[in-house]
Amino acid sequence: MDYYKYNNRYITPKPYTAKNMMVKTLETPSQPPSETPESAETGTLTVRVFTALGALPVENASVTVYRMLEGGEVQSYSQQTTDSSGRVPDILLPVIRDPMDTSQYYYTTYSMRVLAENYYTVNVLNFRIFPGIKTDYKVDMVPLVAGETGAPEQTYIIPPSPIDRFNE
Repeated sequence: MDYYKYNNRYITPKPYTAKNMMVKTLETPSQPPSETPESAETGTLTVRVFTALGALPVENASVTVYRMLEGGEVQSYSQQTTDSSGRVPDILLPVIRDPMDTSQYYYTTYSMRVLAENYYTVNVLNFRIFPGIKTDYKVDMVPLVAGETGAPEQTYIIPPSPIDRFNE
């Protein structure tokens, strides 16, 4: 193990953990690239659901991935239930490329709703899925307060990225 000295103390380097990082997946296309239409590209979404602060996995949570279309219509792409480890199977989502758009980086914006019994509902709005990229979301759910009435929710809105300015 490597050590280094700082202020007359020996320090061990600690690994860095990234949350919600994107990992490029290596896949062999089933068709030659020339025969695959650009609009058929996909990205992968991995969702893990845990109790607040990630202490325990939440089993049987419902994870719904959808898009808000023009006119306010909702188009659902996936509805899965978490297993005993708090995971849902990887979700393949289409990444639609507008042929009139000349931006270097393109993506499709989705939203996600996570519901579980005795937990506040969690909404994640406007997250991006990029072609050929695996996006990992860890959702922390807060237990309901005893005697709570109504339908309390937590909503996380992913803001536009600085790269969006350069893609216009």
